[in-house]
Amino acid sequence: MVVAMTIDSGHGKFWTIVALCALSLARAAAAEGTPPLDIEGLTFVASRGGSAGVIVWADTARFHTDEDTADLQRVRARVSLGSDPTGFEVECDEGTLDLGRSAFDARGHVRGRTDDGRAFEADWVRYDHDEGVLYTDAPVLITESGTTLRGGGFRYFVRENRFRLLGGATVVQEPAAEAAPAPPRGATP
Repeated sequence: MVVAMTIDSGHGKFWTIVALCALSLARAAAAEGTPPLDIEGLTFVASRGGSAGVIVWADTARFHTDEDTADLQRVRARVSLGSDPTGFEVECDEGTLDLGRSAFDARGHVRGRTDDGRAFEADWVRYDHDEGVLYTDAPVLITESGTTLRGGGFRYFVRENRFRLLGGATVVQEPAAEAAPAPPRGATP
């Protein structure tokens, strides 16, 4: 069961969806020794200080209550930290959500974008909410202001909005378009 609430903040309405009921049911099921709980259409929200810090959406989720984790399929996540929001969005094929730490791993065709417009692609990324760091040690492509960089990984320090490319960063250059051959002398175009 998933609960939807409408909250009026005085500055307009916004929706928050909480997976609390599903988590309670999953914990009750684990206490009775039943298998993990499968859920379709999951939205997980972790907030601190009245603002949503981590939001994770998944088409399907399997809660492992003994580990306080969920395996996710077809995943999207949004992280915003601080009063002047800095953060990122990421999409991937699958992932794992650590409910106790609001941390997650994203795997399989991972693509994302920081709030200031840097796009990234990698095989996997991991977000550590306690540290406020999104990172990977896998090969990565990062595109910023029309320039594409390749590296052996990255660290994105979300609170500082600081990006560090790792492992021998190189600029990816597209081959120049071939010029049309010049017409023979004396020919009119």
